[in-house]
Amino acid sequence: MSDFQLYLTNTAGLSSVASFWVFVASNGTKRFNGIALKVANGVMLVGFIALTVAIVTRGIEAQRFPLANLYESLLWFAWATMGGFLYLCRSYGIQQLGWLASLLAATMFLYGSWLPSSQHDISPLVPALVSYWRQIHVPPLIVSYAMFFLAGLSGLLNLWQSGRLRSLAFCVGTIIAASSAIGLGTFSKVDTQWLQILFVASSVIGPFLAFRSLPVKDAAIEQSKASSKAAEMYDDVGYRCVAIGFPLLTIGIITGGLWANHAWGSYWSWDPKESMALVTWLSYAAYIHLRIQRDLSAEKLSIVSVIGLLLTLLTYLGFNSLGFGGLHSYGKFK
Repeated sequence: MSDFQLYLTNTAGLSSVASFWVFVASNGTKRFNGIALKVANGVMLVGFIALTVAIVTRGIEAQRFPLANLYESLLWFAWATMGGFLYLCRSYGIQQLGWLASLLAATMFLYGSWLPSSQHDISPLVPALVSYWRQIHVPPLIVSYAMFFLAGLSGLLNLWQSGRLRSLAFCVGTIIAASSAIGLGTFSKVDTQWLQILFVASSVIGPFLAFRSLPVKDAAIEQSKASSKAAEMYDDVGYRCVAIGFPLLTIGIITGGLWANHAWGSYWSWDPKESMALVTWLSYAAYIHLRIQRDLSAEKLSIVSVIGLLLTLLTYLGFNSLGFGGLHSYGKFK
């Protein structure tokens, strides 16, 4: 990795951290709230531009499409997260989503910075990835994952604005527990069976308790008309994110089948990661159906979007870090 590329990547990472704190600070002042939000969005835009140039520079240095290992996929994920948020800002006044989006991007930068130097260095492709299908199949998936994460974060904000604080606490606790399992699986020597249990148990118990707690409301928030409007807005933002991510995931699954047939002689082999991608696709198909038919309230759909976030996390990072194995195990680095 060249010094120029490292400088650009660090600039993008620091910009995500800086925008996070400016977004947080904007909540503490009514007088300068508008100015603070503009500054935060501007800092986020600087980071997005720097990361775009960093990714292009890495591709030029590597003389290949710059998406071949976990580190590079994390750069793309952060890029899609920042770009997705900036796009949504054009249509919605999503103040609270700003600090969550920047925190998500900063977390991915931090996660990537802790990876071994072999991930950061530009190295020849493993044989399984030497194919033109790589740049057709992988980018839509990464962008869809980022949009699904933004949808899940919007679901958390919907629960907050609608006064379902107990359900929100269960959802946040679940995401923290599942993310901790991913982190421990990546950087520690903890038995992966225990981490699999932690991830699955938290992903089942947390949403169940969140659904059970939905009737419990915070009276102060419930009485605010502004909060009701904000809750409706975040419900719409979540749906917009899923509407963008779902067709991209569909494209990724279809092109993945075509690549699999080209590489392995079969369109579908029920590989664990393939199967999990299908489960994730079905979960968002159900979300879209329930959202259009209005079979569930916005608060229940918010929990469904959080479940989708957990499935996306498992599909994207879980199978390599938690030791599920399969034909996609070449993405594992330890």
